[in-house]
Amino acid sequence: MGVFALLLLAPVQAVSAAPADPIVAAQQAPPGPDVPTAPTEQDSATAKNRLVVGVAAVVLLGIVILGRRMRSKRKKDSGGS
Repeated sequence: MGVFALLLLAPVQAVSAAPADPIVAAQQAPPGPDVPTAPTEQDSATAKNRLVVGVAAVVLLGIVILGRRMRSKRKKDSGGS
């Protein structure tokens, strides 16, 4: 019997808690999804710089690896320890 009374009273409390002003109700709504802004010229310049730096780093790493291999082969061929 108590559960039935709670079910009858719950909608009344929910309706009475709603704001009468629709502007206030709109302000209490949760925020929508974040829409990313269009990329700017500065963003594209930054992306291009990162790409150039990344390619340069890969090339330098390749040079280091090849140099170490060549040096270790020379060391083996010459009978060094």
